[in-house]
Amino acid sequence: MPVEEALESLRRSHGWSFIFDARLVAGKSIAGMGKSIRTERDLAASLVPAGLQLHQVAKNSFAITSRPDASTKPEIDTLAVSGPEMPIDTILVMGSSAIAPATSGSKRIFKIDADDLAFLNVASPAEAIYSLPQSLASFTPSNTALYAAAAGISLADLRGLGPKRTTVLVNGRRRTLTTGGNDVIGGVDLGSIPEPLLERIEVQSLPAGARFGAGAVAGAINFVTKSDFEGVESGVRFGMSERGDSEEISLHALAGREIASLGLLTVGLNMTRSEGLVGADREFSAIPYGFALNGVKSNSPAAEFLPGYGGSSITDRGTIAGVILSDGSFSAFPKGVTYVPETDGSISPYVGAPSQLFNWAQWQSVTLPSDRIIGQLSFQSKLSDGVNFFLEADGGVVATDNVLAPLPASRFRGLDPVAGDAAVIPLSNPFLPQSAIDAAQAAFGPTVSAIVFERRYAELGPRRQQIDRRHFALSTGIAFGDENDRALTVAYRFGSNRATSREEDRVDQEKLKIALDPSACSLTPGCTAADFFSAPALSRAALDFIVIPEITRVLGIDEHEISVNASTLVPFDGDHDGRVSAGVELRRAAYHDRDLTPAGASPVGYLGGASAKGALETVDAYAEIDTPLFRSDGLPGELDGSLAVRLAYSPNYEAATNFEAGVDWRPIEGVALFTRQHIGDRTPDIIELHSIGSTLESFFLDPCGADSAEQTETIKANCADAGPLGAGPGFVQTATLASQTFYGNPDLNPEHVRSGAYGVTVSPTDLFAAIPGRMELTATWLDFKIRNSISQPSDALFNCYSSPGFASPNCLINPRTGAPSIVRDPATRQIVSFDSILTNDGNLSWRGMDVELRYALQPEAIAFADSIWLSVLHTYTDDVVMERFGSVQRLDGLLNYPHHRTLASLGVERGRWSFVAYANRRGKALTTRTTRSEARVPAALYIDLTGRFEITQNAYVQVGVKNLTDREPDITAYNDVGNFAPEFYDPIGRRYTLAFRMNF
Repeated sequence: MPVEEALESLRRSHGWSFIFDARLVAGKSIAGMGKSIRTERDLAASLVPAGLQLHQVAKNSFAITSRPDASTKPEIDTLAVSGPEMPIDTILVMGSSAIAPATSGSKRIFKIDADDLAFLNVASPAEAIYSLPQSLASFTPSNTALYAAAAGISLADLRGLGPKRTTVLVNGRRRTLTTGGNDVIGGVDLGSIPEPLLERIEVQSLPAGARFGAGAVAGAINFVTKSDFEGVESGVRFGMSERGDSEEISLHALAGREIASLGLLTVGLNMTRSEGLVGADREFSAIPYGFALNGVKSNSPAAEFLPGYGGSSITDRGTIAGVILSDGSFSAFPKGVTYVPETDGSISPYVGAPSQLFNWAQWQSVTLPSDRIIGQLSFQSKLSDGVNFFLEADGGVVATDNVLAPLPASRFRGLDPVAGDAAVIPLSNPFLPQSAIDAAQAAFGPTVSAIVFERRYAELGPRRQQIDRRHFALSTGIAFGDENDRALTVAYRFGSNRATSREEDRVDQEKLKIALDPSACSLTPGCTAADFFSAPALSRAALDFIVIPEITRVLGIDEHEISVNASTLVPFDGDHDGRVSAGVELRRAAYHDRDLTPAGASPVGYLGGASAKGALETVDAYAEIDTPLFRSDGLPGELDGSLAVRLAYSPNYEAATNFEAGVDWRPIEGVALFTRQHIGDRTPDIIELHSIGSTLESFFLDPCGADSAEQTETIKANCADAGPLGAGPGFVQTATLASQTFYGNPDLNPEHVRSGAYGVTVSPTDLFAAIPGRMELTATWLDFKIRNSISQPSDALFNCYSSPGFASPNCLINPRTGAPSIVRDPATRQIVSFDSILTNDGNLSWRGMDVELRYALQPEAIAFADSIWLSVLHTYTDDVVMERFGSVQRLDGLLNYPHHRTLASLGVERGRWSFVAYANRRGKALTTRTTRSEARVPAALYIDLTGRFEITQNAYVQVGVKNLTDREPDITAYNDVGNFAPEFYDPIGRRYTLAFRMNF
């Protein structure tokens, strides 16, 4: 067995850790593996024939060097007082190691092994990824509660360039996407990957589109499972907040066994339950903050930021928002006044007083509860010499329960082209207060026929949504190899993801119209009149008539892939070889979205999707070469080079090419310089091509109806056009709602990407023998530029009318439907409908630096420690600029792109005890560009502590404290929702964990 494979097997089965130079063991084999190696003495004896020597450097940690009589290469005395040689490709695997690089230079990959994950006390591997400074927590169970079917999803997002630009792999293989069902939200749901069954996580935070696929613009993350495990492992982890809530419990079992002469079978199961929080569970989230002046809600610059004033004007008492005239049109009251009904039958003007605002925040999910059950299976069999068969499968269910405030019905968005989701109450309704009728008739005379009433349906309680995400993945194939290290692998992969969203107690708008019209209700079986005014709440009988019991939506993606990969060594000189590999991947993915709303139902406030389907066929061909370029004992030192190229073709878009070149130069011992350059394309994914969002009547502003002084010359010219998009002279906007739908775009083209990385690694312990231990410092400057980026317009109408001659794609035919994207009524020239379509109309750039420091020491003068290590990862974001549809926005310094993010960890081992401390700091930021101090987000520092005691060599108990200082989120303004930024802060507070794990 190759030495590296043997050592990795021992690490998994015995818990041993090794430090060695990959060049030293390349091409060497070890005998006597399996049950015969039980002690370090057995291992040392097995290494002798390979010319290798074993040194113990800490408890269960060993260094491997060449034997003095076996090679002229100097020994590597790692973690010793004298300065060791810094290898090219050092592999550092320590039980309590910091998050360390598994490779170096231009191919640098961070490795988070199983021990790191255990010490981090995470319930999901997503939490480990989000703790990295290079990662952004853009889609998590803490900030997706309002995203309908996407609620609870966890997506990887390196550099904040978007989940679609970070590739996620499992065991080195592509993973099928999970669609969020809300616009183009989608990616690999990290919640579907079981943390206790992982062997390690590999994070490539440099551009990698040529090596890992066109989507790896910002990098790639590979989750490696324990797929060749022998023995039995089981464990339990329990966590709870200091306040006695937010419980987490995780159970897992893993077993592997050699089955006669057939092969090695490994099976595992993980079950996890996490409780959620709602706003009322924490003081800082229980009452929404907002701006107020003189006791009422206000947008004045002099307004103060106060609790309660962030409440909603749509209350359970309701608001009379306007009237329906006899011609069927909507009209607001003069000067935009709206009225709130009082309990005595009178009405009062809405002014934004605290008593007129609804506290939605106390109902809102802050963290979403979830239940996960995930199983995995792997089988490996040696069919003959050089021929191996493998099969891997995993699947499971992730169930998320979402809770939102009681259903609001607003006139600004909904199903009715005139009233949105608001209730239309005829003046003949017997429960309508006379004061409301009088106000309507005083303002509009006899032309008024009904009032438009916005209301929150508190009788139904909180909105509840259950989302079940089911996944299944299968990979199988045959690998051929020979004694010359030539390899050929033929594999097949199938992946399937299903998301089923169920929502309860939605109001049916059509039935509500009947219940509000006395004559229609009397003629309809089962109808009970709806009383919004004289009774404290709608009656149960009325609710039974107007409520839709359950709405179901099913989204899914299925994917098939056949791949062939071949590789071989390329001789360089007697002691060094390069490697070249090439392959081809054929994929077919199918997308579907089925909205199973009951026939004839019109659900209020429902963000469902139109039924849609589509397919994507892709062929990827790639080649890679990694090879030494020259070697010398002195200057100029050692130089390695790498090249990679990938070509992607699909009938759906233009061919995409990715090309990557890397150079690693070690001029002297202890100093390494490297660069990686990448140029290529990111291809659109199946969600971007084929998704269709919900169709709703939405409030809009017609660019042609704006004041002439506010219109540009281009807008004026387009509005005067005689064609179907022109409004004509003297146009006045009277329609306030128009049908709006969000669409993917089957005509999208690849994004153009150019990126570069420039880095230096210095090992002071190599340069200066007086420094004890091993130290490594790396700084990497990165520059990403994305052109022709795929973007969804925030204002499709403005983008269209701002383009000369209606040149914007938002003005043209919708490629998804074949119909015009914007439709005006031929008679009135009012906009009837408009589509928001994904287009290649944006640019995005990111520039910054990663700094890494690692130090490991075996102190002889410190009695309480056998070994100590320190790790610091820091990302400095220098400049982030987004350009879309002609507007330029600088994003660095905002909430998602703070200039400084740091993760530091300190570990100490002593005998059977291990202690690790983590410090995670996010630098200050802004929620939006403004001079108001309420938009400033202070820096946040979170400290976690973990202690472990090894009961035996194969069992340990571990306790931990997360958020040790009980750091609460700072309340800020202009967040997407709520009082604080869940991407930035921990809303749970101090919590404790207890874990036990055993191998036998």
